[in-house]
Amino acid sequence: MKADFGAPTNANTPHAKLGHETRLTVVGGAYVKTALQSTPFDAEWQAYLNNQLWARTWARGIISHQEYSLINMAMLAGLGRMEEFELHFKIAITRTKPPLNKIRELLLHIGMYCGIPVGRDCFVIARRLLKEHKIDLSVLEEKGEGKKFVGDMVKAAAKPRKASLHVATKAGTKKKSSGKTSK
Repeated sequence: MKADFGAPTNANTPHAKLGHETRLTVVGGAYVKTALQSTPFDAEWQAYLNNQLWARTWARGIISHQEYSLINMAMLAGLGRMEEFELHFKIAITRTKPPLNKIRELLLHIGMYCGIPVGRDCFVIARRLLKEHKIDLSVLEEKGEGKKFVGDMVKAAAKPRKASLHVATKAGTKKKSSGKTSK
């Protein structure tokens, strides 16, 4: 006996409207209009995306659209799907707008975990899209933002710190701090 899994995904489900509205908000009307110009063969795919991807993840409100943008870029870079990474980078800088310093930090993180070639590709795409969309990068230099990390590291290295070391012995654990031993 064939199991009944309910209505096809292109049916007017309770999620269809919410998914479509969320998709419009995140990727924009022009992109959605193009995507929905589907054939009878792939119309089911577009309905599936609205019902599942857009309504059941992006629309839930647990993770912000900005956070989803960052997550998607990281996952897509990790998969080596640079054409999709480019789409989501564009969505981030034009629609969801996470702070530029977070996007930059994400790309540095991608380079560390996914490899230098992937990180380089991400930065190449980022530079091109930031330039094409005339994104003001001066915000990264406000209040020393662009130099903050390096400055903090230099200050931290120059500041003397008390060392704390736990040493395991047969009699128990002794704590050494600044050269003094205590039990």
